[in-house]
Amino acid sequence: MKKLIATVVLLFVVSQASAGTWIGFGNYIPSSDTTYGILSALTPRVVAIRWGTNFKVEPSITVSYSGLSSNGYYSLGPIDTFDISQTLLAFTVKGIVPVVDLQKLSFYGFGGIGFSYSSEKTTYQQTFGVYTKGDYDKESVLGFLIPFGVGLQVNLSNTVTLALDFESGLSFNKVSGEQKRGNTTTDLGSANLFDVALQNQVLRFVLFFGIN
Repeated sequence: MKKLIATVVLLFVVSQASAGTWIGFGNYIPSSDTTYGILSALTPRVVAIRWGTNFKVEPSITVSYSGLSSNGYYSLGPIDTFDISQTLLAFTVKGIVPVVDLQKLSFYGFGGIGFSYSSEKTTYQQTFGVYTKGDYDKESVLGFLIPFGVGLQVNLSNTVTLALDFESGLSFNKVSGEQKRGNTTTDLGSANLFDVALQNQVLRFVLFFGIN
């Protein structure tokens, strides 16, 4: 029932949109979350909107969360020793410039700006060694992004299109750390990093629904 309602809402939004408006859902390959293999890559984490019939503007949001529990086995039975949670939130705005525009296929270049926030937190669930239950280690990354690259768009029908973006870019990241031991929380300070971001997220696929 939830999927049916979501589909009806999506079709209504698309039907009310003006020509040249596309709403899409997709992910990166390989996915930043590989817990469930290929299923992780196929799980939509990117929501994007494209406006324009020639030059296009695309704001997009990428959201992901994953949690992992590490279990040890002792004489008393299995024990949850620590949990790891990872979060990612990114917002970008891109300008898309067509290079070759055919009836069913088009090639384009793109560039833009954006921001991202990611964190990884390890929470200890048992008291052992220097750790007590509830202690944690946390690392946060705040980033300024300049994505760019080339893309391929395949028109599957008048209202459905598949976009494949081969994405690279520049990033400026501020990394900070924090830890908790007992009743004491310590700020571990921060460091600034400048990267040429040819990393593992190099292909983004988005299935767009809209009106030409």
